[in-house]
Formats: sequence, structure tokens, C-alpha cells
Amino acid sequence: MHPWLQTLRHDLVKRVVWAARDQRDSGLHDLALLRMAVEQLTCPEGQRIDALGLWEILKRDAPMPTDAFERALCSAVAGLQEPWPVPLENLLALEPAFDALARLATPSPVEV
Repeated sequence: MHPWLQTLRHDLVKRVVWAARDQRDSGLHDLALLRMAVEQLTCPEGQRIDALGLWEILKRDAPMPTDAFERALCSAVAGLQEPWPVPLENLLALEPAFDALARLATPSPVEV
């Protein structure tokens, strides 16, 4: 996997998606914990940053088009501004959006 994708997955996607999965699987409805997962990430310099701020930093070095992933991230963050129930699907959608992004970085086999 491309190093940029590894960083994105580790520093942003994993943290948000795992928090959403925990909520879904446990039946909890803790909006504060979900917001914390999105708002208390760590930037490459080690400082606290929210998901959109981290994304702005990371996407500068993206080796592929990132529009679809960015839309999914913005939708996930926007959903946390609404009163409960938070659409966990928006947060969980980051995982397939990441997978699609990773497929863009993987060269397809060339037909002979």
C-alpha cells in the first residue's frame, strides 16, 4: 500500500471508523465520543487537529484524485452537527471511500 494511504488510514480513517463501529456494535448513542473521534486527531507535527484540518494537510500530498473521499469525510463531519441520532452510516462510509481511494493507487493489470 502506498505510504500516503497508510498514513491516511492510520491517522484519520481508522480513528473515526472504529469509534463509529464501537457505537454501532455496543448500541451506545454517545454523540460526544463520536465528536471526540473526529475533533481530537493528531497532525503530522504531533498537535491536536480535527478531521477536516488533518485532511487539508494530508491531501496536499495525495498521489491520486481524492474528491470522492473528501465528500465522504465532509458528510461524516457534517452529520455530527445534527442532533441525535447521528447517521453512523456517514462515519462508517469512510471505510469504503478509503478502499475506493486505495484502488485508484493500485495499478490495474495491463492486458496483453
